Order: sequence, then structure tokens, then C-alpha cells
Amino acid sequence: MNKEYSFDNTKLDNLDKSKLIYIVYSKWNSLLVNEMVDESKSTLDQHGFSNINLLQVPGAWEIPFGCLKAIEQGAQGIITFGVVIKGETPHFEIISNTASKAIMDLSLQKNIPLVNGIIATNTHEQAKKRASKKELNKGKEITQSLIEIIDLKF
Repeated sequence: MNKEYSFDNTKLDNLDKSKLIYIVYSKWNSLLVNEMVDESKSTLDQHGFSNINLLQVPGAWEIPFGCLKAIEQGAQGIITFGVVIKGETPHFEIISNTASKAIMDLSLQKNIPLVNGIIATNTHEQAKKRASKKELNKGKEITQSLIEIIDLKF
């Protein structure tokens, strides 16, 4: 079953698709993360975005620092991807909560759209379901979120 994110296509024609988009992603759990990154790139391409840079960092903990570096390089929107799976200790909660908060803080402090694609799950199977383009397809969903807010105007 593929649940689709309700994506608003009505404003796509007016978007500045030349904006510099960074995808900052984790090397940890790379098979799952790479599937989301590939789907993100495909979604951006499908909607006419071509100015895309990739920045790989060691793990989810390092994603916020990668985002900061992307901002310093002129990023106008950032998509993040990581997978954190629960182990025997609460380490996964510390990593996912702290990285997520840092991503939100950067977005607000730097006034730039950052979307959080760090998946935190209890099992590998849950992570696989969320990363797969044949299942919940978080790569596409998170990317669509960035596309919708990148030119948010009031």
C-alpha cells in the first residue's frame, strides 16, 4: 500500500526552479538512505529543479552541521535524509531528537527552508517500509514538502 502525500501542484508553474537545493544525507544505513535520496532527486527533476548539490555526512548526528555548511555555500533550500534504528540503548532517541531540533533551529535562525527526512524507527523493517519508493516513500514526500515551502510568501 502506497500512501501518497497530498501535494499541491497548483503553484509549481510560478516557482523559481533555479534555486540552489542541497540534499544533506547520512552515510549510516546507506542502503535505506540512498533510496530516499534517489527518490528525492527524481522528484526534484520531475518538477524542473536542476540546481541540486549532494552533501553526504557520516551519520544523522552530523546532518545539522552539513546543513550549516550548505547554507554557507548559498543553499536556498535543504532536504535532509537519515535513518536511525533503535538498538539496545536510548542512543537512537538522543541522536534523532537532537538532530531534528538542530535542523528546525537552523531553519528558523537562518530563515531558510529545511525539511527533516531523518527517520527514527524501532526496527529495520519499519525503516525499510518508510524509505522504499514502493511503500511510504518518504524520499518523495519530504521533497514535496520542500517544494511547497521554498517560495512561501505572505
